[in-house]
This record gives sequence, C-alpha cells and structure tokens, in this order.
Amino acid sequence: MDIATSPPVQARQRVVGYALLLFMGLIWGLAVSMSKLAGLNGGHPIGLALWQVSVAGTMLFLASLASGRPPPLRPRVLGFNLICGLTGVAFPAIALFWSALMLPAGIVAISFASMPLFTYLLSVIFGIEAGTVRRLAGVFLGLAAMALLVVPDGALPAPDLAPWVLLAIAASVSMSVENFTAGGYRPDNVTSLQLSCGRQYGAAIFLAPLALISGTTIALTGEWGVVHWAATATGVISGVAYTCLLHVIRTSGPVFASQTAYIITLAGVGWGMVIFGERHSIYIWLALALTLVAIALVTPRAPRATGFVGHARVLSQHPGSDDPS
Repeated sequence: MDIATSPPVQARQRVVGYALLLFMGLIWGLAVSMSKLAGLNGGHPIGLALWQVSVAGTMLFLASLASGRPPPLRPRVLGFNLICGLTGVAFPAIALFWSALMLPAGIVAISFASMPLFTYLLSVIFGIEAGTVRRLAGVFLGLAAMALLVVPDGALPAPDLAPWVLLAIAASVSMSVENFTAGGYRPDNVTSLQLSCGRQYGAAIFLAPLALISGTTIALTGEWGVVHWAATATGVISGVAYTCLLHVIRTSGPVFASQTAYIITLAGVGWGMVIFGERHSIYIWLALALTLVAIALVTPRAPRATGFVGHARVLSQHPGSDDPS
C-alpha cells in the first residue's frame, strides 16, 4: 500500500498542538471523576453514555450551524462517523462510566493511558510508523505497567476489581482503533467540528436502543440533580475535547495526538485525589511511573502529519494546511 508522510509541521502548529494536548488532557482527566460522580449518584453507565453523547452532539451541531457548515450527509462521512462513534465514543463511554463507578478514578486514568501504546502498534502493523527499538520497548514497558494494576496482591482496593481494570484497558484499545481510523481514513473537505458532531450522533445510534431496551435512560424533565449535571459536564468535555483531538490528528498525526493520554493520566490521578480523596498503593504509583515512561518512549520526538494514501498526499502537498474548523 502506498504510504506518504509529510514533513514536520511548522513551529506554530507544534506550539498549538502541544497546547491543545495539555488542554485536552486536563479536561479529559476531569471527565473520569465526573463519570464516577454521576455513577455514585445513581446513574446507569448506558444511560449516562447516551446522555453524554446527546449533550456533546447537540452542542456541536449548534456550533456547526453557527459556523455555516452543518455536518454533511455524504455516505463516506456517515460511515466514518458510525465507525468512530462506535469505537471512539459509544463503547469507551460505557466502559468509562462503568469502570469509574467500580474503581478509583486514578486507576481508570492509568488504564486509559495505554491508548498511545496500541495506537502505535496499529501504526506499525499498517506501515504508518516505523518499528523502532525505543518505541517497542515503550510498548512492553506500558504492558508491564498495566499488569501491575491487576497482578500483585494489594494493588487494587479489592482483588475482584481486576475485571473492571481490563474493561478500562479494552476501552483504551477501542479508542486506539478510532485514533487510527481518524488519522488514516478521514474524509476530505470536512471540518473537525463537523466530524466531531457526526460521530457523537453516530455513537447515539448504538447507545439509544441499548438505553431504551435496558430502561436506563435519564429523564430530561423534572428537577436536575448531581447525575444530570455531572453527566452534562462529561458531554461538554467530550464534545470540546474530541474536536480538539481531530484537529491535532489532522495537523500532527494520530500517534502524536494520542500522547494526550500522558496528561490525562496525571490529571485523572490528581482530580481523583482532590475530589474523592483517593490514596493509592505502591503498585499503583509504580504503574503510573512506568506508564509515563512508556508513553514518553512511544510518542514521536516531533509531531508529523501522517495518513493513508489520499489524506497523506493532500497533507504532503500542503504541509501547512489545515481544515477550516
């Protein structure tokens, strides 16, 4: 398969890319605690996930209308939104709400940090990224960190919580698939705002039937409580952060964008300690340290815009270009 890679992005784009990574990491780290807060106050993970994507989708749809470019309904765009909606929004949202309900927020954040490791593995398998000793060592180090979360006695508050850690890691794998898809198969002539809106509604297509069948929908009417406000916060964070993520993927590549997990990890642990007073075992702190080192080894030294065939060629012809989002 013909793969093309553009030159390193311009200095201004690099500064913007790192700034957006910091912003995304801080608010996504907060979303873990907001998810836990909503679950602890009676929200069901499926209903909470539907509420989240509905809030995010509506907010982004209104923003798209205000910009004069509503989400397009072309078949390729709709297919992209369905795939990304399932792998990057619907399943991870349910997994996040469920694992955050059962686990300390900090442990969920560390589990989600495996995303860049799997994103890199996919990029190596499909020839987007080169397989180097340094970066592959980071993958194995990250896997060792994940093992520290579940294998040693005393790592978790209770041994029977290990399956929920694996669920959080599975969500991270799913988001890696979405990262890879967004980097390699992004439709042409569509803004990050339009795509971010579309995949929220793509996720809703999967979540709405599940919520209705399970009877877990959240009532819109009546007095709003902690569940409503916490779930709404996750929706706003999701909409804003996903739009930023698509912009960074477009300008700096999927592996560079996935290193936002580095900041999510630190922010998620920090927010959990501040909001819930969480304290962790030595194994969790060691897993955190290994995870951060692993991400540092895996992520590229300089952001590069990458992608499959058409998308990569467009970027290589216009290395400073970006979508008008």
